[in-house]
Amino acid sequence: MKHLIGAFLMVVGGLVLASVAGAEEVTITSVGQTSDGMLVKVLMKGMAVDPGYNSGLSAQALGTQKAIIVVVGASSKGLGAAGVTLDQERMRARLLLQEARKKGIRVLLMHIGGARRRGELSDTFIEATAGLADRLIVVASGNLDGIFTRGRSPGVTLTEVETPRAAVPVLGATLEEWGVK
Repeated sequence: MKHLIGAFLMVVGGLVLASVAGAEEVTITSVGQTSDGMLVKVLMKGMAVDPGYNSGLSAQALGTQKAIIVVVGASSKGLGAAGVTLDQERMRARLLLQEARKKGIRVLLMHIGGARRRGELSDTFIEATAGLADRLIVVASGNLDGIFTRGRSPGVTLTEVETPRAAVPVLGATLEEWGVK
């Protein structure tokens, strides 16, 4: 009986670890501490992808993810609630993206708030991160001034969509290309 219970626990434990590992193929983080990262998580659930989510993901916390999704857009209320300053958040973002690059983790930068999530505070985070992304997906109204176009690295794909929901097919194709299931 002990062996049967032990075998059962090993199988259940393995299933739990497998599901956790699957969730960690991709992790979403917010840069600027808006709620837009949670919206991306909801959109991904509709794609049958269950990403990890950590609004304050640090470079040290990176694991074996295949990709991270950095959702950029600032909220002074969100920064205050997280207890971080603009400079601390900008530094966290840059260190995170630099470490992801060193580890071979792909970086997808998304801005889904459009024009309403733009402004001096958001622009600070966009300018700090756009050039470190492997791909960008942005709501077109958030790029009317070309900040993402100018900020991305040469040869990096920038896709503009009209709404956050319109980003889903592009997001799905990107993750599939990067081997995220």
